[in-house]
Amino acid sequence: MRFRQTKHLTRALAITAGALLAIAIGLACLRFSFAEPLARLSYNLPFLLRSNLDTDKIILVYLDEESAKQLRQPIDDVWNRALHSPLLDRLTQENARLVFYDIVFDQPAADPAADVAFADSIRRNGRVILGATLDKIERMGGVSRKTVAAPIKPLRKAAAGWGILAFDPVDPDYGVRQIFLGTSLIPSATWKAAQVLGASITRESRETPVKFWVNYYGPRNTFPSINFAQALDPEGLPPRYFTNKIVLIGGRPTVGSLAVGRDEFATPYSTSNHQFSPGLEIHATILLNLLRGEWLTRLPEKWETAFIVVIGLLAAGLCALRPVLATLSALLASIAIACCACWIVWTQRTWAAWLVPAAIQIPMGLVWSVGSQYLLESRRRKELRRAFGFYLSPQMADKIANSDFDLRPGGKVVEATVIFTDLENFTTLSENLDPAEASEILTSYFEQTTRCILENKGTIIKYIGDAVFAAWGAPVDEPAHAIRAAEAACDLRCLLELEVRGKKLRTRVGIHSGKVLAGNLGSSFRFDYTMIGDAVNFASRLESINKYLSTQILISDAVRQQLGDKFITRRLGEFRVAGKTRSVVIHELLCRGDSESGEKSWIEPFETGLRAFGSAEFREARDSMNRTRQMRGGSDGPAEFYLRKIAALEANGHTENWTGIVELTEK
Repeated sequence: MRFRQTKHLTRALAITAGALLAIAIGLACLRFSFAEPLARLSYNLPFLLRSNLDTDKIILVYLDEESAKQLRQPIDDVWNRALHSPLLDRLTQENARLVFYDIVFDQPAADPAADVAFADSIRRNGRVILGATLDKIERMGGVSRKTVAAPIKPLRKAAAGWGILAFDPVDPDYGVRQIFLGTSLIPSATWKAAQVLGASITRESRETPVKFWVNYYGPRNTFPSINFAQALDPEGLPPRYFTNKIVLIGGRPTVGSLAVGRDEFATPYSTSNHQFSPGLEIHATILLNLLRGEWLTRLPEKWETAFIVVIGLLAAGLCALRPVLATLSALLASIAIACCACWIVWTQRTWAAWLVPAAIQIPMGLVWSVGSQYLLESRRRKELRRAFGFYLSPQMADKIANSDFDLRPGGKVVEATVIFTDLENFTTLSENLDPAEASEILTSYFEQTTRCILENKGTIIKYIGDAVFAAWGAPVDEPAHAIRAAEAACDLRCLLELEVRGKKLRTRVGIHSGKVLAGNLGSSFRFDYTMIGDAVNFASRLESINKYLSTQILISDAVRQQLGDKFITRRLGEFRVAGKTRSVVIHELLCRGDSESGEKSWIEPFETGLRAFGSAEFREARDSMNRTRQMRGGSDGPAEFYLRKIAALEANGHTENWTGIVELTEK
């Protein structure tokens, strides 16, 4: 009970510690900048698994390198502003919904007439949005100031509105993820465009605590696009190509002077294709987000924190599972989180740093689970090795330690072979021995007997006085348990006889196979690994019967049936021992089959006499037993036992209702 409580307490502490660690790491990833790349990747990945969305309401017109060549404009300088008026007039004629310039006209044209003509074209259209730059100027002492470079006044007054073209913030990977709505005084150009088009969001205040995030519709070149020269060519496009379209005009990065600074940015799709998108595409994406109300929002911080705490608890719960099941559960949980995160982005337009639980907390919980279970298992194995090191060989102790053996009190019924040994006459002799001398003799004796048992893969259950209680078949499964026990018994027979004060001491052995209850038996305060059951009692009884038959190794019929022809045995008859109602057949184990040295010659007359004894033919039985004695040099314990038994039966005349069963009234 105490072991079980300790084990449960240790596991509970491991789960608690794992939960606290997983929660702490998860919250740290949310609060500190070191995990920002993980948050950015959480934002990116759902886009990669989604198909492209519809963007046909917008047309992009690029001032690209090809147009510069066709229109004979400089690639690295400002284009002739007079080119914008014809294009804008065409857009007005074809009734474009809105014209958005991702070009900053903050300086007068070289030809003032070009500015006048362009302003007139802007005024005639009535739905033109111009752009301004937002520059950050660093001053001494770390103080910074932002300045706005607005379009020149004639153009500004003619336009439907103007706003800032900058993206703020731009992430360290040069990605644009948040929607910039402008400063407190000046809106962004996309916000102003959405306002002119009547987007419902523009009727609310721009200064909101809720951040808007870009909902990308696809990778680079998702929006329909043409170049500036093609848009100017009357034959370059189908009639009314721009009708009811939102037209955004701007440069590609190759036309360096058309952009302020770098005009190419990372998008979620850059994660896989490593391509950046022109700023014009990102303006188009943001404008369409505002018009459709399709921007993303991030899960509120309190809910994201709660999610981190819940996943931390679940990750720690992996400690309750076996490593294989814990690994499978962790994998399924991470996949489930990823699927839910994608679904929420696609349908609810809400994102969260879902990779923190999926890629940090759950894997960490798995590592903690496997690691803690490894430590607990190592501790369990160490305890098993220590516990069974007294009973088993080091190799067998390791085998037990590497199995699922349970150290808790209790046991299970197994088929086993039990062996009891005893040092003949030692009890009487020890009465005259000094305790230290007796201990020395027993230590030497146990060294030899223990070596025989362990070398034959047996388990020392316990030492009882001068006796050894050993078994095969538990705690380690051994299919050939009876043969292993017989091998050990033959080795014990071959041990040199101990001689103490002129007396030789032999080892007597009793072996029986049967069902036993094997396990840690005792109390919750102290218990030992042992075996109990009728098979154990009978093995002990067999050992003690040796003294009546003057034999050294006795085995039961259950053992004999499992030995086959590997050993030489002789049947000693049918006995009813004290305390038993049923009779049992007992055999003597003589030697291994390959060590036979004439035993079969005298076994045959003994068995003839045994059959005669069972049939109450005592004269023939006596002759056969005497012949056995003579063949064995004048001495054979079982033959002499039966001769005494025959003499007693003839003297008493107890031959009526004779069954041939020998009654043993003493234990």
